Amino acid sequence: MTAPAPLPSMFGRFSAILKDHDHLGKTLKRLRKMCATLEIGELQLSPELFPEPLFDELYADLSAHFASEESSEYFGTVMDEAPSLVPQIAALESEHRRLLRTVEQLVDFAQDRARWSALPIPTRDLVVELERHERAESTLLRELFFPRV
Repeated sequence: MTAPAPLPSMFGRFSAILKDHDHLGKTLKRLRKMCATLEIGELQLSPELFPEPLFDELYADLSAHFASEESSEYFGTVMDEAPSLVPQIAALESEHRRLLRTVEQLVDFAQDRARWSALPIPTRDLVVELERHERAESTLLRELFFPRV
């Protein structure tokens, strides 16, 4: 029996990014749980919901994830294959920088336990933005693989 041919490396890179999205989804779920707990006035959080380490983890994950996407192996491949998508890629990269700045601000904010009760609104706004951003990236890939005629 012969081994199946490996997928082209481009597909492997896209699969790795999708795994990052799955991991980020789990982190966003924890952020939502943190928000719900804080919104009911509970400041005694379980360790996995402590804001500062949770935002630190989110920042590290997003930094690595965005760097992977912005690499020549990912967005670079998309630009080579579909130059018409360059403006969308530039917009996504700009959003990466803005989203990371927002997380940095939340990291600073989360260091003061007295301010935790004010975290849910900006955190929920961030989660909505990250989910919208992920949909925009999915749309980009759809346009790469299924271009409009």
